[in-house]
Amino acid sequence: MKKITLLLLLLFSIQYGYSQEIYFLTGKNYTNYKIRYKGSESVNGLEKQGEGDSYEIGLALPIKVQRLAFDNNLNYTVGLTLNQYNAEAGDLATTYTWKTEYIGVQNALVYSFIKSNHLDLAVKGGVNVATMLYGNQTINNSRFNLNNQKDFNGVIVSPLIGIQAKCNLSEYGYLSLGYNYSRSSSLTNDTNKKVSFLTNQIVFGISFELY
Repeated sequence: MKKITLLLLLLFSIQYGYSQEIYFLTGKNYTNYKIRYKGSESVNGLEKQGEGDSYEIGLALPIKVQRLAFDNNLNYTVGLTLNQYNAEAGDLATTYTWKTEYIGVQNALVYSFIKSNHLDLAVKGGVNVATMLYGNQTINNSRFNLNNQKDFNGVIVSPLIGIQAKCNLSEYGYLSLGYNYSRSSSLTNDTNKKVSFLTNQIVFGISFELY
């Protein structure tokens, strides 16, 4: 289904009449972990957010939809991402720390609901598909590798929604500020333990038009 959707979007984007953009985003992820075991409620004690870095570089392709109200206001973006999803938990006796890093591809649709020569306000929705580059868990002073843990490894899918503001840096360049919320989970985890990453993301960006 994902491949079919991506193909349709790519075919759709061929009918554009406006300039493309290349963009770079960087910011912070503020992540909580939610752990569930099959047939039970969520595990408590993971309320403390962890902080990690976020990077994305990609291409924005305008979608021209004739005779519809959002013509010239809709873009399809595809980017390469690097995200750290970190979290902490514990009590007076035991502390837990997770540090993970994922590389992925993010596809999104961006709709500008306010657009002028100097300001662009938009909402976005999309999905990130990623796999882990690095991960470890520290329990007190003992460190454990997460590379073989199915609840962290494999194919991680992160649906996301967000909002962004973009303003002119120059005639062909722009600065942006955005907020995204996502919930990540493994598609390939067949164990009883399920881990989700609930992430609030703040990103700053720069983009340039291509002709």
